[in-house]
Amino acid sequence: MRVLKKISIIVLSFILFNIFSFERLSVASNDNKNTYALIELNGSVNPIIASYVSQSIEKAADDGNQFIIIVMDTPGGLMDSMREIIKSILTSKIPVVVYTYPKGAQAASAGGFIMLASHVAAMSPGTEIGAMHPVSPMLDFMKKDKQGDPEGVMEKKVLNDTIAYARSLAQKRGRNVDWAVDAVAKAISSSYKEALKLKVIDIVAEDINDLLSQLNNKTIDLNGSTFTFKTGGIKEVKYLMTWKERLVNRFADPQIIFLLFILAIAGIGLEIKNPGMFVPGIIGGISLILFLLGIRIIPINAVGLMLIILAFVLFILELKIQSFGLLTLGGIVSFFMGATILFDSPLPGGGLPMTTIVGMIIVILAFVFIVVRAVFNVHRGKVTTGIDGLIGEEGVALSDFSGKGKIMVHGEIWNAEFSGEVKKGEVLLVEKANGMTLITRKKNT
Repeated sequence: MRVLKKISIIVLSFILFNIFSFERLSVASNDNKNTYALIELNGSVNPIIASYVSQSIEKAADDGNQFIIIVMDTPGGLMDSMREIIKSILTSKIPVVVYTYPKGAQAASAGGFIMLASHVAAMSPGTEIGAMHPVSPMLDFMKKDKQGDPEGVMEKKVLNDTIAYARSLAQKRGRNVDWAVDAVAKAISSSYKEALKLKVIDIVAEDINDLLSQLNNKTIDLNGSTFTFKTGGIKEVKYLMTWKERLVNRFADPQIIFLLFILAIAGIGLEIKNPGMFVPGIIGGISLILFLLGIRIIPINAVGLMLIILAFVLFILELKIQSFGLLTLGGIVSFFMGATILFDSPLPGGGLPMTTIVGMIIVILAFVFIVVRAVFNVHRGKVTTGIDGLIGEEGVALSDFSGKGKIMVHGEIWNAEFSGEVKKGEVLLVEKANGMTLITRKKNT
């Protein structure tokens, strides 16, 4: 047990150290500066992605690259994370080209804002941009007043602030302001051809090589100075996410975060009920740490979290209190409601599928009423070792005696007391133990 405990401490320490110690991937700089940095932004915009992109932009400039290309394919993401990336683009010492690629990719929602903020915005054929209206489970933009604006005060504040932000970015880069406003207010989207025609973007390129060719000798304004792209013979330097960032970013999946939370509750709960089991405690502890990391990426609803915890409490109470299934029913309803509203992410796939919720309810019910019930029964069971384990057992008198004598119980000879006469071979029943003496009575009395 001591060895297992030491191993568990080492494992937890290793995980904590590796997960929380992020180090930006080092890329060698080139003295001739005839390089450009390539940064990939794939998937939802979350705090891990924002940190990776922002740090990469800063490092790319420090490493002496001529400019940066961000290859992007995103359905959108969190507003705060989007703003962090845009701040890095606006304050970059070198130009940032944002390229929606490959063919079929999208620059939706937060991606549209990032495109507007870029020094050069490019798209590949078959891509689209727009749908930048703010979305939140906590806000209702469907209710309109007589002017067609959101009815609620908070909804108006959020929408107007987002419109102003889009307008500001479009004005900063000389892009189509009216389109930017409509992309937020009316959630319009445009194809790559429409975006080029409306002057939302600057270039349509088939691939990276085509993009570099069109960038060559292009002149832009960079922080009040003129900058001219020189892409002849230029080399690419990739800035990739570290394996730690990739690992943590994988938890941007509601189903994984949800499973980690369930494992944390079940594992820690079993360890509290049965101290020293170690395995449930280790699994629960690791799951809790990873769950806390996961909710940094995808925000959760505290009410949903409390409803799920309440469901577990009701399931456990069902084992202790006979409620004829009412507590179980309440637990199922609480769990279902909590899982449904647990995640605040407005992105497609940002919530839990119904199949996952129903399947997890079945698994949890089986776990509680099979595994946990078995643990409870063990704790409720009578002691079966030591002298107390002889209570209720039968013993045979080894000789005639009155008051005190010897009896045989389970092949062992014990001192016994009996209030009366006992004949040799007579069967006695152990009632209780007084020290090392068994208090007995006749079996038929």
